[in-house]
Amino acid sequence: MSTTEAVRAPAPPRWPRLVFRATTLVSAVMLFDQAVFAGQFLSGGYDSLQAHRENATYAGISVLVSAVAAVLVRRPGRGPWWPILGSLGLFGLIALQIVLGFARLITVHVPVGVATILLATAMAVAAWRR
Repeated sequence: MSTTEAVRAPAPPRWPRLVFRATTLVSAVMLFDQAVFAGQFLSGGYDSLQAHRENATYAGISVLVSAVAAVLVRRPGRGPWWPILGSLGLFGLIALQIVLGFARLITVHVPVGVATILLATAMAVAAWRR
């Protein structure tokens, strides 16, 4: 090798981005399902409240898995910081939603739920675009 040749760093691994894409997509779908279960409950399907409650727990776990995947996007994937911040922010909204739901503060629970679904969808779209 001559002194004029530049040494190239190896390309970052692709698998962290693929895992992040998959987990954000699953999270977005699960959070969209929350609106479906809530709508079924409000339409008189009272069993849907239990599904809404359980799905909230699983959606929170899914977002935490997305946060771990986001850390892997950053290191070793050399990616941006926004996936970590977005995942943790989304998890915070889900935690707030759980508190609001159990407190039966529906006036705040519904709009925060809409914002949560929008953020999850935006994150999934951004993950697949980059």
